Amino acid sequence: PNGIETCGILAGTILEENVLTVTALIVPEQSGTSESCSATNEEDTFNYMMSNGLITLGWIHTHPRQRCFMSSIDLHTHCGYQTMLPEAIAVVYAPNDADQHVGVYRLETPGGLKLIQECKMSGFHPHPDEIKIYSEADVFLGFRKENRMRGHENLRRGWDGEI
Repeated sequence: PNGIETCGILAGTILEENVLTVTALIVPEQSGTSESCSATNEEDTFNYMMSNGLITLGWIHTHPRQRCFMSSIDLHTHCGYQTMLPEAIAVVYAPNDADQHVGVYRLETPGGLKLIQECKMSGFHPHPDEIKIYSEADVFLGFRKENRMRGHENLRRGWDGEI
């Protein structure tokens, strides 16, 4: 709302290798600005997930005033998810990007993941251009990348779980 970034946790189960089944979108208490967002009271989210037998499969956040891409802050945030679960995904929803409203990303392995794991910088900062750090994930919520719809309808139509 009002150009402030928001975020959520994609939670569910892993049915088989590399098949993530998202069954819940958890929107935690959070704080945000026009360029970043962060969850607060993370122990409440953890307790909810534990009591419902859920694991973290990735995260989703908005870029209300930017294009659809992974910023340096996004890369560092996602590094934690992908370090814990190699199949973890990062979803970016950018409603004002004329070319791409929704992106589903993963850090390149091993190069991009290792680079971000070893990066000691914080905030917005550059990373080397000669290394491909991240790319679009192949599958999102049961839809192969080539069959994905643009925009928020993809999230609604591709969603089998509860919100």
